Parts: sequence; C-alpha cells; structure tokens
Amino acid sequence: MRRLILMLTSTVLACLIAAGISAANPPVAEASGGGKAKKCGGGQILLNAKERTTFHRHNNIRKNRNLKPLCVHPRLQRAARAHSKDMVQRNYFSHRTKGRNEDAGARLKRFGYQWRLYGENISGGNGAKGSPRNVMRRWMNSPGHRANILDRRFREVGIGTYTGTYKGYQGWTMYTVDFGTRR
Repeated sequence: MRRLILMLTSTVLACLIAAGISAANPPVAEASGGGKAKKCGGGQILLNAKERTTFHRHNNIRKNRNLKPLCVHPRLQRAARAHSKDMVQRNYFSHRTKGRNEDAGARLKRFGYQWRLYGENISGGNGAKGSPRNVMRRWMNSPGHRANILDRRFREVGIGTYTGTYKGYQGWTMYTVDFGTRR
C-alpha cells in the first residue's frame, strides 16, 4: 500500500511539473495569441499575434474598399521578419539595410522573391504606440503607406514584427510589411 501511494504521488508530481514546464514554455505563436493565416498558393502559415492582427487589419481595410484580400507569401514573410529584427538589433530605422547597399527591392530578391512590383511599409513603437491598431492608424494617415495598403496590384504580403530593446526603449516592436507582385 505504501508503495502504491508513493507511485501515485510521484506520478501526480511528475504531471504537475510537466504541466508547469509546458505552461512556462508554450509555442511562441500560440502563447502570444498568434495563429494561422492564408498562405499564397494554398495552405496556411503561422504568424505571431501582432503579425496576424496586422494581416487581418490590412485585409479588413481592403475588403471595406472592395479590394481583393492579401495572402502571406513565405519569402516575403521571411524578408519582413528579418528586416524588423535587424532594425531592432542594430538600432536603425530605414527601408535600406544598414551597412549594405541594399534597398527593399534588393532585400526581397536576396530572400528569393522575384518581384515585378513591390512596396514596403515600416513602423515601430512601444506600449500602445506599438500596437497593430495604432501602427495601422499611422499608416492609413500617411499617403505613401496608405497607397501601398490599398494598391490593387498587390496580392502577396509578408508581415514581420520583432520586439526588443531599440535605442534604449524596452518592449519596442518593429513592423515591416513587404508587398509584392511576382514576375
């Protein structure tokens, strides 16, 4: 009997520890409220919460203006994420990659996206200023950014966010949205 109680106690303790570890290290996209979005060519792609919300906001704005929705292209997605991360980690804000003679178009080609037409929106902020809602609001109030969002020629997009310390501001989220039309 004593042995049975010890085994049951050990099993319950092991389950509690495993549940605690699982709760402490959940998958990134699920933990942050992210999820899947429509991938170009079929299927779905996993986005983090800010990326997914930004993607849905783009498509809601387009839908309200009778424009076709965007789909996420994996190569644009990788390029956008990499650019957001690079800008935070190396403390700069530009469509041009720091230290390279590379604009957004060259960067997209480096990530394997052969474009006929491209556009890029970047933004960032911490706290409420770094929320997808406020970033989208700023873009829609800016003629150039708004034009990219509403351009009917764009059907493919990559939305990349990265949160870290940027120029001394903790919790800064950088956004890169790469729009494209392939050759």
